[in-house]
This record gives sequence, C-alpha cells and structure tokens, in this order.
Amino acid sequence: MSELHSFTGLFRRFRAFMLRRDVKVTGQCKMCGECCHDILLRHKKRWLKKERHFEELCREEPDHQRFSITGRDEFGHLVFACSLQDKSGLCSCHADRLPLCRNYPPKSLYYQGGWLRPDCGYSFKAVTFRDIFMRRKRMRIPKFADVLQQEQERTEQSRLP
Repeated sequence: MSELHSFTGLFRRFRAFMLRRDVKVTGQCKMCGECCHDILLRHKKRWLKKERHFEELCREEPDHQRFSITGRDEFGHLVFACSLQDKSGLCSCHADRLPLCRNYPPKSLYYQGGWLRPDCGYSFKAVTFRDIFMRRKRMRIPKFADVLQQEQERTEQSRLP
C-alpha cells in the first residue's frame, strides 16, 4: 500500500506542477469527530515512531499532551487520538485547538497520496489532464511580462542589505 501512496502522491505533484494548478480544499466540517482519531504526528520533520520522541514533543510543546497513543500503523508510526473530544464527538476546546486541527485537511495529505474519508465534509478538488484536454479548464500560462517583473523584484530584494 505504501508504494501506491507514493506513486499517487508523486503523480499528483507532477500534475499540479505541469498544469500550474494547486489542489483546492472544498467543503466544510460535519463535526463528526472522526478526524480526531488515527492521527499521525510529526516532530522535527519526522513522523513519530518512538514514545520517547512523543515525550520530547510534549516537553517542547505541552499542548500536544492532549493526544494519547492508540497503537501503530502498518509502517510503525505511532497512531494517536485526541483526548479532548467530548461524549458527543465534538472538540471540548474548539477555540484553543492546535494548528494541526485548525488547518485540517492539509494540502500535503493530498500530495502525499492520502485520501479523506468518503463521509468527510471536506474534499480535494484538483484540475486533471482530462479537464485540460476536454477544454473544461484552461491551462494557466503566465505572461512573459509578469514573469520578468517577478524576476526583477526578486533580484532587487536580493541586493538589499
């Protein structure tokens, strides 16, 4: 399954690059609480696989103590659940939720080959090659003048002290 995720993510990044179109996150939260389970956490640019790394994360960022380890996935990553979910499945500290929760679902999930649950209120919308070939969407080709102006601005900024 890992190879499928890797290939899918690679293809999605390639398509976005070629078509110059980023994926869009659409929809809204249904407040089902399912995203509060089966969470993978990162610390220092690596997925947590050891409990001591989770403890280190909690020392550096105490807000992460809200997560509890529920097991491991098929790749050995620690899987977490949020302990601040109330009996109805809603977040008991919605106003003070972490950026991880605020920014769900991240575009990076799509580009890593991941999927959202079918019953999630959010979805990923991407322009496909078929959309371009069938002329449903036009390919975005930047104007030369705009590219030149961006390069001039970038050069000017690099010269500033």
